[in-house]
Amino acid sequence: MVTTADATPESNNAAHGLEGFVLEGGWTVGPILRRTDQDTGGQFSVSYLVAGSDGRKGFLKVIDYASALSNTSNFAAALQVLTSEYLAERDLVVMCNDRGLSRVVTAIGHGEFTVPAKAWGGAVSYIIFELADGDVRSALSREADLDTVIRVDYLRHLVVGVRQLHSVHVAHQDIKPSNLLVFKSTEPGTRSSKIADLGRAHRPGFPTFHDNLDQPGDPNHAPLEQLYGYTYPDDDLRRFAADVYQIGSVATFMFTGRTMNAWLADELAPEHHWHEFGDSYVEAIPYLQDAMGRVLSTMRSRPESEVPAAMCDVIAYLCEPDALRRGHPSTHRGVGHSYSLERVISNIDLIAKRAQIGRGR
Repeated sequence: MVTTADATPESNNAAHGLEGFVLEGGWTVGPILRRTDQDTGGQFSVSYLVAGSDGRKGFLKVIDYASALSNTSNFAAALQVLTSEYLAERDLVVMCNDRGLSRVVTAIGHGEFTVPAKAWGGAVSYIIFELADGDVRSALSREADLDTVIRVDYLRHLVVGVRQLHSVHVAHQDIKPSNLLVFKSTEPGTRSSKIADLGRAHRPGFPTFHDNLDQPGDPNHAPLEQLYGYTYPDDDLRRFAADVYQIGSVATFMFTGRTMNAWLADELAPEHHWHEFGDSYVEAIPYLQDAMGRVLSTMRSRPESEVPAAMCDVIAYLCEPDALRRGHPSTHRGVGHSYSLERVISNIDLIAKRAQIGRGR
């Protein structure tokens, strides 16, 4: 039961008062990063810039225990959920580092810290990540004329990052433009990107509270089966097919400025929309496929320089409404994982080569 009490005032909240403190490893906490209207997720976390004693910069994610506990009457349960979610994310990012997953954002520190004379004992838990230049949304808004080569670079790195996670049996479950971070590259004309925020990831053998949620990630970017309230009993299908759809939706956003869900919402008749449809997800699939066909037709009508025809083909199989058929067609005919991303990467590589040739003209 949620109480009507306000969250702990920032002046008495350790998570909001870390600027100037030095954390383990010599990291000095800099200014807090205020959330914007576009930011999603992280309801009970606070972010800062940090600087290491060696001059390195980092991104600090702090768990805001005080705000969470001030808004519930069941303190023990809330504390248990927050703590277990933090430990799951911390251990997962450490595992990714140890496995050398190069396209997953690196954690460069973690720990606990106590600020004296603050609410709830002044304790906070934190993870320090490598600092990006921004996410793909900000990159696209800063550089509206970002060419196809760079957009495809971003997308390829995303798919490689998700493939790396899948290779260690981890499903991300919250893939969206704000979780694709962009880094400076040493090579002119190229960019580097990495998948970030494993706070909603699923890792077999390490249960978390969000494992049982019908929509573990941001609802605005959820795969269609989740929007219609359907949960596949097969765990691999449920989680890995969702990641595949979300990759396709990010690709759609990168080349059209809108997610696939936004496109489909405009194309569906009101009675077939996920907020209105009274029947099952399976019965909605034909209407979704029909709407998807119209979306793809609109994309294909755009100049090749805006949306390459081959990219439309990739988006079509990644965002296939029927999760049983989603992904590269060959993966459903051959041996191996039905949601393997190897052939997706091959298709993206071919698009990149063609774009490189076009750039050189």
